[in-house]
Amino acid sequence: MRRLLKKVKGAQCTSALCRIPRLGALAVLFQLLGTGIAYSQNDPVVPRETQQNKKRITGRVTSSSGEPLPGASVRIKNTSIGTATNNDGLYVIDALATDVLSFSYTGFLTKDTTMNGSGVLNVMLQPDVLLNEEVVVVGYGKQKRAAMVSSISTVGSQELRSPSGNLTGNLAGQLSGLISIQRTAEPGRDDAEFWIRGISTFRGGSKPLILVDGIPREINDIEPDEIETFSVLKDAAATAVYGAEGANGVILVTTKRGIVSRPRISFRAEHSMASPQRLPEFVDSWEYLELANEALFNDGFDPYMTAEQIEKYRSREDNDLYPNTNWMDELLAKNVQNQRYTLNFRGGAENAKYFVSMAYFNQEGVFKKNPLGKYDSDFDFQRYNLRSNIDLRVSKTTQLNIDLGGQYVNRLTANRSPDDVFGFMLNTPPHLFPTIYSDGTLATYEIQSDGNNRSPYNMLYNQGYRKEFSTQIQSNIGLTQDLKVITAGLSANAKVSLDYEGNASTLRNYWPSLYHATGRDADGNLVYITSVSGSPQLTDPEFTGTSSYRNIYVEGSLNYARGFGQHNVGGMLLYMQKENQRSDAVLPYRKQGLVGRVTYSFDNRYFIEGNFGYTGSETFAKGNRFGFFPAVGVSYFVSNEHFYPEGLKNVLNSAKIRLSYGRTGNDNTGGSRFLYRATFKTDGYTFNQGIGSTGGTNGMGAGINDLLFVNNTIAWEIEDKRNVGLDLGFFNNRIELTADYFNNRRSGILIQRNTISAVAGFHANPWENYGIVDNHGVDASFKSSHNIGQFRITTRGTFTFARNKIIEYDELPQNHPWMEVTGTRVGDRSVYIAERLYTDDDFIKTQNANGTYSYQLKPGLPVVSMQGTLGPGDIKFADLNNDNIIDNNDRKRGVGHPENPEINYGFGVNAEYKGAYISVFFQGTGNSATLLGEGNSTFWPFNWGIEKANYRTAFLDRWTAEDPRQDVVMPRIHSHYSYNVNKEPNTWWLRNSSFLRLKNVEIGYALPKELARKLRLGGARVYLMGYNLYVWDDVKYWDPEMGNRNKGMSYPMSRSFTFGLELNL
Repeated sequence: MRRLLKKVKGAQCTSALCRIPRLGALAVLFQLLGTGIAYSQNDPVVPRETQQNKKRITGRVTSSSGEPLPGASVRIKNTSIGTATNNDGLYVIDALATDVLSFSYTGFLTKDTTMNGSGVLNVMLQPDVLLNEEVVVVGYGKQKRAAMVSSISTVGSQELRSPSGNLTGNLAGQLSGLISIQRTAEPGRDDAEFWIRGISTFRGGSKPLILVDGIPREINDIEPDEIETFSVLKDAAATAVYGAEGANGVILVTTKRGIVSRPRISFRAEHSMASPQRLPEFVDSWEYLELANEALFNDGFDPYMTAEQIEKYRSREDNDLYPNTNWMDELLAKNVQNQRYTLNFRGGAENAKYFVSMAYFNQEGVFKKNPLGKYDSDFDFQRYNLRSNIDLRVSKTTQLNIDLGGQYVNRLTANRSPDDVFGFMLNTPPHLFPTIYSDGTLATYEIQSDGNNRSPYNMLYNQGYRKEFSTQIQSNIGLTQDLKVITAGLSANAKVSLDYEGNASTLRNYWPSLYHATGRDADGNLVYITSVSGSPQLTDPEFTGTSSYRNIYVEGSLNYARGFGQHNVGGMLLYMQKENQRSDAVLPYRKQGLVGRVTYSFDNRYFIEGNFGYTGSETFAKGNRFGFFPAVGVSYFVSNEHFYPEGLKNVLNSAKIRLSYGRTGNDNTGGSRFLYRATFKTDGYTFNQGIGSTGGTNGMGAGINDLLFVNNTIAWEIEDKRNVGLDLGFFNNRIELTADYFNNRRSGILIQRNTISAVAGFHANPWENYGIVDNHGVDASFKSSHNIGQFRITTRGTFTFARNKIIEYDELPQNHPWMEVTGTRVGDRSVYIAERLYTDDDFIKTQNANGTYSYQLKPGLPVVSMQGTLGPGDIKFADLNNDNIIDNNDRKRGVGHPENPEINYGFGVNAEYKGAYISVFFQGTGNSATLLGEGNSTFWPFNWGIEKANYRTAFLDRWTAEDPRQDVVMPRIHSHYSYNVNKEPNTWWLRNSSFLRLKNVEIGYALPKELARKLRLGGARVYLMGYNLYVWDDVKYWDPEMGNRNKGMSYPMSRSFTFGLELNL
């Protein structure tokens, strides 16, 4: 039997002890685990006298600052014999006196040293300046930051950590150029909306292209600990290579990979306590009833209840019959718990490197557990993550990458959405019924048709539950072949990826009988009517829906990079193809493209780069499926010039100017998939009796009715991007500043033409690429680092401003300029201008028989065209066209700001002293507005009726005849019996939704390195993190970041406190 591998003390392998017949799985495994055990293939047997001449060498490997380097490689040069240093940087190896020891460590220069005869050899490694120069991930490659001509923002995984289970929730303010808004904190569905440099289209999709390790994937469920870098590509020089998918910018997420090191194990555990933020407060039941009477009085109707009836609610004499139900207190938990656990393995040897990550995350919903105990329905969310990235050096010129990743998600919900539950919590008055009667009987409203739908309690706990499952499997294999045999600097790459996702949900219904108490019998027992008849049994589980998708991605490229003295040239030619098959689509979605890049630099001073993407999509007609998207960028490193003053370098040590121009596209145009094809109806034509005829009926004739005609010219949106950038470094880069100005024009926006005359004969107006939007702005970032003895302080910040303007909308001529869409911003509203509240002096007042009043506007005041009861305390709108009528001609577009912010910023500071540290980060937005109550029944008191509303305590500050102030929050209140003109979109309800949020505060302590080494640890720290702690804003009624999502009827944002422990082995 052949001699295999023999393990010796110190995990080193010497002379003939490392015999392997071939480079097999066992050898790869030892290299993969980074044990320090080496191997050789068919080594000759070393004579015994050679073994006896070896001497044991010991020593320590440190950095130039004296820090030990654990896991450094120590090898006998030109052999496979070697070992690795321990946590203290110590090593032991047996070698001949004539051997040369080679010491290497990631990020440091390799050092070869001969024996000194003493048996002790301590080595100090120097940093590899070129290797440590920051490398940035760009489209289909990597570049050193100094050589970049494009505009790219990058952040590491540390800044992306948060208690949230969704990676996108912590992007806001972290990267310049990225505008991010989180509308909800619902577990598992708390994705943030984000745009790169704002919104440039009013029709097509505005979401950026997202790539994970070069593959189109979503990032919501990625664990931050898996991420190496997170990059945002903003200008044409960076995004043109993505062709018809690059107009909205590109996000590149690069996951961690293995390194040459002993096995490094890191473990992180977090436990969070979260509570809902910014919940509305409502009046008590007796106050509500008094306010209902007031609203009815204002509209000229009799009261809803008498004073004697209302007093029974105030006295709280019988909570079953006269309840005072606070739905927020009854259904929402004060605190819920979240957990996160991650375990990472990283290391390897020269021939095999690995990174393996496992994670578990659990997030509880804000609702209380089911008090009836029949089942759980509290919107719980669980996720399991696994990632494995393996790099194998198959030969000296061939590298193989094998990546596997996956997530499994399990989501438990009630049989109604949380938005439904919250909507009815906000829409159910406190006086109708309790959550459950004192004798245990389930309560609801007395009207049969409303039944179960009127009780948020029953929605949550008595309608059953739903379980949702999702499995994602992601795989890609990459091969890199060095082609230096042809010419130096030439290489080839190939990549194949297969992703799969499957989703399923099961439902169990529960429909118990529900009752409404109408009084008590002689014995004091409650008397009920049955509102809903049902059965108190859970139904058997049933599948309610399944879906799946499969993505295939193929990529192949030739790459060239070479230096000739002061000249550096590079190039890339790449082919890609992708296919997406969805279970709800008959045909797969396919795209393909050709990508090219040429780079040149001279003396690290002058840089030029040309890119192009030639991409195609089957969404468009043949002959119009491919487009060419070129870009060029240049940069000038002023500080590298020979004439740059030495004295200035002490202050401004680095200065670079960047310019870029190019064209990109957006094939997500907002139309249907094959919009270029003709569509028809087969129900024929309708014929009337003819011009001037009377009587009879219209006739239906058989035939095919054209809807849309063939239009083979439909294509993608086109964006021309211009960018000027400046990169500055002060005081040896202790302070760094980057700023960019951009000016983009998006043309070819898909529009269904409005200005085509009806005599053209179209059943439906045709679609064309006709719209135009301009978008311009600035983005900037800074960071600084200062050391004062053992005290270290770092600061960072970002700023983004993006403003768009609609240039071409193809709108019909408007009656007045202020009504036009053209010239306004995407998302601008059309509203009335609120001047003031009407007063008694504006009306002729008449008392009705029931004691209420009727009002008629005095002559000279504009007549309000909307139907309803108008009186003192209602909002008076401006008559913009001075025709003495308030109608749609007086609605003005472009007042205030759109809902999506034009400004996004963030800034933070970290301070550290002897292992103790504190980190604080603020995030905010500017130039955004929310129109309160726009079509929102929960906002307007009594909008759907006395039994279908609630009343916020904030609205107690209202106009009344006794307190007719102009500075109230709520104008005169109305009932549902009369149209309320105050609900019309108007500036009274327009609020500045800009905000400043204390996003994150973290306090922690890291063990000193010496103590950690004594405990056999690579490092350890404990920390306490506060997240979403406070927000300054003008909205007040709900979190300003939610905007008008479901008009405030959404799952609330959360504040959390997290305790964490991190261990490195």
